[in-house]
Amino acid sequence: MKKVTTLFITVMLCSCSGIEFNTNLGAYVGSKVKTKGVKEYSLEEIDQYDATPLGFIEASYCQEKPGERKPTRRALVNDLKVKAHGLGGNGIVVESCGKSVAAICQLYMECRGLAYAVPERKGSP
Repeated sequence: MKKVTTLFITVMLCSCSGIEFNTNLGAYVGSKVKTKGVKEYSLEEIDQYDATPLGFIEASYCQEKPGERKPTRRALVNDLKVKAHGLGGNGIVVESCGKSVAAICQLYMECRGLAYAVPERKGSP
């Protein structure tokens, strides 16, 4: 009986070795980690560093139906941070962020900014 139990457990473990679990949790956690590593600066603050501009970034959201979530500045700035991280940046300056009208949207919001590689220490005065 002991050999049969051992054989059964061995077969079960081997047959389950190729099982994968897929969730969207990885994407959520990945974007949270990326946004934590990117800081938002004002134009005055970024001028105090020897920061290197990496490129323009933009994010937008369209609320197509009244029941959908509404766009927020915070969510769009987080999207900008993820994009800045993708460019190798650790800082952003949001140049504009606002709501506007779009044909198929109940509410449309767009933010634009610039991604930067910001050193840890401030530059020389």
